Amino acid sequence: MQGEVGVWIMPSKTTKARMGATAAVAMVRHPTLRRAAAPPTKLGWRVGKVVVWRTTRAQMERLGAAATTLGSIAVIYGPMVAEVFGLVEAPKPRRRGPAFLAGVVIGTGAMYVLGRKQSRPSSE
Repeated sequence: MQGEVGVWIMPSKTTKARMGATAAVAMVRHPTLRRAAAPPTKLGWRVGKVVVWRTTRAQMERLGAAATTLGSIAVIYGPMVAEVFGLVEAPKPRRRGPAFLAGVVIGTGAMYVLGRKQSRPSSE
């Protein structure tokens, strides 16, 4: 880095670290840079592990979301598809008449009992 007219200024430690990290990441991501810089590959190896883990984690998150979506689709539409292709037989229609009739009888009985309690004169 140059300061005033031809005077070289040494970069700070943080600037050097930032430049080294940028170079290491570039070396990891570009194979031609990796081949050109054979000796400093130890630094590239460390940075490469971090970069690879980060990209792998991002891919796994995307795959997890896709698997969740496919699983929910299979749970929702799977039984219908199996029935259409004849892999399972259709369920028998349920007999709802007796249950409905029992509900009507119970409701009528409850209304009768409650109606009698309300219409009974009080003994005061």
